[in-house]
Amino acid sequence: MPLPIFIFHELLFRIQQYDPSIGSYVSHSYTKSGAVIVTTTRTIRVSRGLLNKQFKDPTLIPEAALQKIIA
Repeated sequence: MPLPIFIFHELLFRIQQYDPSIGSYVSHSYTKSGAVIVTTTRTIRVSRGLLNKQFKDPTLIPEAALQKIIA
């Protein structure tokens, strides 16, 4: 399920609107259920479904889903 790196950057940019302390992108790795994004301040787990929505049509991701990632 390799995705272009800009997908991770865009997702972090969107999440930073709710939590500016999320940090900057450092790296990512894939898991069976999605991906783990490492930032300068924390590690974030993102489901495969959410990543696919970010890639195909980011408007399909509700604000609540973005806020849940950082909760």
